[in-house]
Order: sequence, then structure tokens, then C-alpha cells
Amino acid sequence: MSHPFDRYAPFTDVAALKEASERPLRKSQRVNTLKGSVAAFTAWAGKKGWTIGQVPWCPEGFFVDRENRETALGKDLLHLLGHTYMQEAASMLPVELLDVQPGHIVLDMAAAPGSKTTQIASKIVSRDAPARGIIIANDVQEKRLWTLKAALHRCGVAHNIVTKKVGQWFGKQMTERFDRVLCDAPCTAQGTARKDSDALLYSSEENAGKMARLQKEMLEAAVHAAKVGGVIVYSTCTLTPEENEGVIAHILNKFSDQVEPLKQGLIRKSGLESALEDSHRVQRHIGVGPFPALRLWPQTFDTEGFFAAVLRKTAPTRAVERLPSFRYQEDIVPKTRQKELVATLEDFYGTSFVLPGERLFQRGTQLILSTEEIMEYPLPVQDYALGMPFGRRLDDGRVRIDHEIASLRGHLATRNVIDIDEALLDVLLDGKDASCDPQLRGDILLRFDSMIVGFGLAKEGKLLNRLPRWIIQKS
Repeated sequence: MSHPFDRYAPFTDVAALKEASERPLRKSQRVNTLKGSVAAFTAWAGKKGWTIGQVPWCPEGFFVDRENRETALGKDLLHLLGHTYMQEAASMLPVELLDVQPGHIVLDMAAAPGSKTTQIASKIVSRDAPARGIIIANDVQEKRLWTLKAALHRCGVAHNIVTKKVGQWFGKQMTERFDRVLCDAPCTAQGTARKDSDALLYSSEENAGKMARLQKEMLEAAVHAAKVGGVIVYSTCTLTPEENEGVIAHILNKFSDQVEPLKQGLIRKSGLESALEDSHRVQRHIGVGPFPALRLWPQTFDTEGFFAAVLRKTAPTRAVERLPSFRYQEDIVPKTRQKELVATLEDFYGTSFVLPGERLFQRGTQLILSTEEIMEYPLPVQDYALGMPFGRRLDDGRVRIDHEIASLRGHLATRNVIDIDEALLDVLLDGKDASCDPQLRGDILLRFDSMIVGFGLAKEGKLLNRLPRWIIQKS
């Protein structure tokens, strides 16, 4: 019985491909610079005794090897707090190629589960700096949207609007609205075989052809949605030529006078010259191109299989229709009320948790942090969600801030924050309460190793545990 990889014999070493695809995938993490830094992560890894190596194409990406694997890497405190993100190394490539800059308006067409969206967010703004730019994070499936929202919240992303549409919708409804568009398309996922061997069960040539038709529609919409001069990155985690080089060839043929492939930036990424040639080898075999694109075989970089190409829109591709905008589901908190709320927080914590240019929204009793730029952004559909949780208004008019904003900005607090040692941290992570200074009252921020891990409620010498359930990992 033939193997799905056998058809690749004319342009790669199939034996090496099969052998690589059967090896366990290396663990890798990306540092979320909205909350932490590469230096802090490196120091943390040293204390843990990890061996780390930088991902060649991502300055914030690291391969992680550990001798002690009793605790899953996904339960490491840095990951739980959103300082790092578990992300496959090849998956970090598209956003690096997208070249996002502060001030850009970016569309992530198929954003869930959120790894690339949170990576985009860290390119727009740095830690404790006001955001300049907007991310439209889109997906079509309800369950995937919940996963996406959780990732955005955990990583501290406030400058986002989440939408629920098919990717093709943006081509007509939001023509020429985006500086950057990421089309990380649904695919047959052959490249993920190292972590899911079942992926090969659904990667027949027939399925690849079906997916290619969808991918062409999505990439065409991405081209329409990009501004003239804007950049589009197309990527998949599959190996089939139909879904990769074939899709790019189709778009370059259809928009031959309006879209150009970009080579600059591809080989600039360390060590990717061979990935460029690997794609050219496939192009020659299937009779397309030549155009610059990157093909990461699992055996070449010891990653998942992956494909990426960069396009620039040089001329209009369809007429722009100006459509009426919808108001957000969330209500904008009036400026006078926002000033009152942040003044109360400033008095209690020594910081307001709100930066210049940010605005509070409200849905019921839930307060949400976003930006003035998003408040003024015309959207031709009602949003699914926006911003990140900020806090809840209590009956007495006070605000109890949420864990998400505490873990993002709590390090700025100068009052009602206490340092905890590793022994006390273990008690709290076990879901237990602890003793505290009888002078303390109310919500207290808990700081460990310069990070805010959450809240405790101080009452009569008792520190009641208020850590979120996903942080309490040992109970």
C-alpha cells in the first residue's frame, strides 16, 4: 500500500521525510513580549535547568529541552500567566514574514487558536506602551473563537476586534482596509504528522484538491482586503503542492498586473535559503513559477512541515464599496466615568492599569479594556468581541480588576501588592489559603519573581486564595 509521501519522490528524499515525520516533535515556546522579555525567559530557563536554542527565524522563539519532564511544559507558570506561548517553531514563520509595524491595521483571516494572532499583537506594541494599530482576529467556528479569545486574554491583547465570518467575506465587505493580511489557510495538515499521525488519513489527492479550491478563494479575498502597497502572507501546515505552490501560482496568474511575490525578507531569515530552493524544486516539477516561496520539510529543519509565501498588492483588484458600519456590542464607558474609575484604582494600587489612548467598554457589569483607535474604527459587521477583560463594577461603585489585567499591568502597582516566596506559591498553586499580615485588607496582588501571579483576599490575617482555576494546577 502506497504512503501519502511517496508522490514527493521527484523533489525530496522520501525516506528521510518518513523517518523525520515519525520522530517526536521538538517542544518550542515563543516569548510574549507584551508581558515578558527574552532576557527574563532565558533567566527562568536557566533556573529550571532547561536547555534552550533559538528558533532561527524568530528572535522570541526557542526550542526547549528538559531532563525533568514531570510537569508538562504547558503547565509551566510562565505559560499559564501568558509570558510564553506554546507554539511550534515553523508556525512562528508567517508572522515574521508579515513584517507588522506599529500603526498597522492587520487582518488574521483564520485566527484560531491564536498563536499567530498573539504574535502579531506583540509586533504592534511593546510592554507597557500605548498600542498603535488594530488586529481583526477572525474565525468562523464558535468553539475555535472561544479558544482564540482565551489566548488573546491570557496574553494581554487589548488592541483587537474578534469577528465571526468566513474568510471570503472580507474580500468584498472590507476591500482595501488592511496594511497586512495573514491567510494561514485551513489545509490537509500533512505537516503535523509528527504530533498527530492521523493527519495523514485525510490528505488524499482528492482532499488536497478540495482544500485548494477553498484556499484560492480565501487568498483571493485576502488580496482584495489588502490596501494597495499592503502585504499578504499565505501559509499552510501541509506538504501537498496543490495547496501550496499551486495556490500561489493561481493567484499570481489571476492578478498578474496587481500582485507581486516578494523575495526580500524570505532569505533574510536565518538559514532559509534551502527552503527557498526546496519550493523552486517543487515548482519546476509541477510546471509553475519560478516565484519566491518557502517550503520547510520536516527533515530539513527538524520542525513540522510548512509552507509560506509573501505577496504585495501593487494595484486595485476590485472596486471599493463603502458599507455602513455597525455599533459594537459593548458600550463605551463615558470619559468622565472612566476618569472616576481609574482614579479609584490609582488610589488603591498606585496605578490605574490604563495607558494613554486606551478606553474602557462595558457589557453588563463586565468592564473591557481596548483603545480609542478601535472605538473609532468603522466595522461593517457587529463584532463578536473586542479588547480584554478589565474588571467588574461592584454594587458599591468600586471596581474589582480581573486576573488578565492584573497579570499584564500589576507589576506597575506600588500599593496593596506583596512578594511571595516559592513555598507560599506552592501553597497557593495547590488551591489552599495562607496566612498574611493582619494589617492587609481587601484584594492583594501577589508578586513572585517580579511577576504578578494573581490575587489574594486579605481578611483578618488570612489570605484567601483567588487564583483562577487554570492557574491552580496541583489540586
